[in-house]
Amino acid sequence: MFFVEKKLMRDLMKFFNFINFSGEGVFSINRSGKPTNRLFITEHLRGGTSIRAIEVEIKQATHKTSYINAEYANIHTHGGIIEGGDIKVKHLKGGKIIANTATVDFLENGIIEADYIYIKRLGSRNLLTATDIIEIDKVDGVKNTITVNPIFDMEKLDKLSELYEKVMFYKRESVSTQKMAYAKRLDMESRVLEAQKCRAKIKSAEDSGEVPEDHLMVAVKEFDLLSRDYRRLVSTIETLKEHMDVAATEFRAYLWESGFVPSQKIVCRSPWRENNKIIFNLPKHNLSYNPSKGEDAHELYLWHNSGLLLEANGEFDIKINKKE
Repeated sequence: MFFVEKKLMRDLMKFFNFINFSGEGVFSINRSGKPTNRLFITEHLRGGTSIRAIEVEIKQATHKTSYINAEYANIHTHGGIIEGGDIKVKHLKGGKIIANTATVDFLENGIIEADYIYIKRLGSRNLLTATDIIEIDKVDGVKNTITVNPIFDMEKLDKLSELYEKVMFYKRESVSTQKMAYAKRLDMESRVLEAQKCRAKIKSAEDSGEVPEDHLMVAVKEFDLLSRDYRRLVSTIETLKEHMDVAATEFRAYLWESGFVPSQKIVCRSPWRENNKIIFNLPKHNLSYNPSKGEDAHELYLWHNSGLLLEANGEFDIKINKKE
């Protein structure tokens, strides 16, 4: 009987070293059980352990096969999987975080998926994916893939893209037609004097009752066709401009109505290292950028061509701001 009581006391002491509670509720480390309020763990979290709680604080390390689900978590060294709301980790070492907000002091070989990510020191071979903003104080490592995966209202984006392409089509056609009209006008100007001389010779021959020479008739005919083509191009330019103005007005009205302003970006407060890849994952295509060693790319952000600039590289692009 004494042996049984002694063993029970040892088990209880071990449990209280693992979990510290302060009258705030019943605690559970069963993943399928009801979440507890708060867990305070002073020892290493063993392999295969699952925790489900509102708030978790772990002073030591978590095993790579451990699992945590918590609304708030503060962990010293994390090697397992954690899902939750606001997650803070001092050292992410081969672990994975899936959260709303992830704050990590240092990470290596880690994976983070969150809306917002803040990294104090970025090591090597990490995968970071955010839907909004990623902030990094210092890049120490290489072979990192940093991805921004924006969440768009696809109905609004499709409508906006449709209006955008309509405007850009008229713009491109207008520019192309203007170039052709300009070339026609230069050709006309180079032939106008010769055409006038040919007309004068034709009239003189006809007044004398003679048949004008064929080359005179051909030269005048070619000039007249050239003039007609030029007038047609000028008329087309005016029509295209009217269509473009209507489409641009419709585009800007919908842009204002939809409130579409991309806010996604990556902020880095140190020079970059080599072999790191930036990706903005868009619904129809990806935009990527590889910062060079020592590059001062302080802010890389998703840019939308709302100004309808013809020289822009598509509707979206990655823009870079240097540190001030």
